[in-house]
Amino acid sequence: MEMEKRLYEDALEGNVTNLKVLIQEDPLILDRISKTFFQDTPLHIAILRGHLDFARVVLSHNPRLATESDSLGHLPLHVASAKGHVEIIRELVRVDPGACLARSKDGRLPLHLAIVKGVRVEVVTELARACTESTRLRLDGGDTVLHLCVKCDNLDAFQVLVKVLKGEDNNSISSLFNARNDDGNTVLHLAALYKHLEITKYLLATPNMDLNAENNNGLTALDLVENSPKDLKALELLNILLQSNVRRSTLSNNHSPLPPTNIQPSKFSTQEISTLTPNNPRQPKPKRSWKKFFTFTDNNIKHLEDMKGEILITAAIIALINALPIIYLKVNGPDIPDQFSINSGSFVPAVTIILLLLAGLPLSNKFCAWLVIQLMYSAVGFMGLNYIGQMISTESRYSYLDFAVYFMLVWFVLLSILSALNVIRLIVLVVKSIKRCVKRRKLRGRRDSNALSNA
Repeated sequence: MEMEKRLYEDALEGNVTNLKVLIQEDPLILDRISKTFFQDTPLHIAILRGHLDFARVVLSHNPRLATESDSLGHLPLHVASAKGHVEIIRELVRVDPGACLARSKDGRLPLHLAIVKGVRVEVVTELARACTESTRLRLDGGDTVLHLCVKCDNLDAFQVLVKVLKGEDNNSISSLFNARNDDGNTVLHLAALYKHLEITKYLLATPNMDLNAENNNGLTALDLVENSPKDLKALELLNILLQSNVRRSTLSNNHSPLPPTNIQPSKFSTQEISTLTPNNPRQPKPKRSWKKFFTFTDNNIKHLEDMKGEILITAAIIALINALPIIYLKVNGPDIPDQFSINSGSFVPAVTIILLLLAGLPLSNKFCAWLVIQLMYSAVGFMGLNYIGQMISTESRYSYLDFAVYFMLVWFVLLSILSALNVIRLIVLVVKSIKRCVKRRKLRGRRDSNALSNA
């Protein structure tokens, strides 16, 4: 173990002389190293520090270390690609060419890491030329390497990959330009979505690019920009697309409502865009505040998720408050049916909330959020009703309780109104879901009819 510790220290320093001494003392030290408690091999450590000579000596004595992965599933080639060490990459590819197609635990190839980290373009060139097949393998979500370049705003890597692939097969680059991910988005869709101006200009100047491709929601790149929040970059991007004759989708031209996207819709029309300048800003009208009571917004959902722990504690306290009097009456007092029924109306919803939250109920789902809110209203409402009943039963003995009784009745009425509003929220949610399904069916029917007419 002492020698192995010295080996890792030498790897950190890149001390080739000490490494050769250790190998002379124990020729099998590099063969046993993968069985130690260390998560990284000495080769990983040396590559992290960029020690090329040390890595060469290690590979010459034990090439198998090039196939060893760390705790994240990264081979030495992944590490070298992320760090941008071109010479080390060449050595690793020479020893193990298949490492170019190895995926880490998050599903990324060495080429993907080089693009994400934004290392020198020479690294991307080396990896793409060493194994062109790695440029065609997709990530989670169906993204190609070009999709990844757009997401990371890495135009240099994008251009290098195009150059390499053109040298291999000009037809393949055309299909890669117009390849779609699982959402049906091409690279032009993503460039518009992320508002990357330079990449968008590059794509618009590319003859192989389908400028009017529609994604799964039936939207073109122009539709995505027009329905995004309007800032200076969005306005500039919109002008670029319009000047390049990028069209709106057929669904948009038919004046039908666009399907929902992950971008907040804007209230600006195309004619109004030209009048917007930094000196003459026009802001969209805010949504009427009273409408917020009838719909679930992202802020409502986030607020509820942030209070998940507090909701669980509150439900537990309500359940305890309602359970203890019942247990006491059953053991030490008379059997009172009214007490059982009213307390159960508060106890059961509280316990239900506890069970649902412990079972991992996703509060990000709007129906689940509505259910938790309604159960909490019921639990608090029945507990308040029980409190009012107890006050009324003692009112004959304590006349000064009149004001407190009226106050609690007003509170109970307000709670009932809030509960009714929450029921309206559910109705609105169901109606919107039905409308969304109808729109999708109409859109699918239009696509099928267009496909038949084209055939």
